[in-house]
Amino acid sequence: MAPLARRGQSLGEQLAALRNQVGSYYPRRENFRLTPEVKEKFTRNLQSDPQEFIGRRVSEVVRTDGLKLVLEDGSWVCYRLSGTEPVVRVYSEARSEQGLENLSQAAKEWTFE
Repeated sequence: MAPLARRGQSLGEQLAALRNQVGSYYPRRENFRLTPEVKEKFTRNLQSDPQEFIGRRVSEVVRTDGLKLVLEDGSWVCYRLSGTEPVVRVYSEARSEQGLENLSQAAKEWTFE
């Protein structure tokens, strides 16, 4: 691949072409503070393998580093309890901004249900 300066396009133009080719991804990381009672209940929830999340089928459950739920449309949410703070770190990614907002809201609700 030719160096950036020799491609004849600005970085912005190249990024737009890449987005047109593969689509966009919208990531988010959030920290939710947990009381001891909420953390205890949430820890039990983490042991389950949900079949559905926000009304969509969970196509894969990954437990490599926390609990990652991959949904049928490719969006996902991952929960990781902090070992040093009373928080859960929630990572999520969707293919649209609205999809990310919906996923983020559902992730928060699932944390505190």
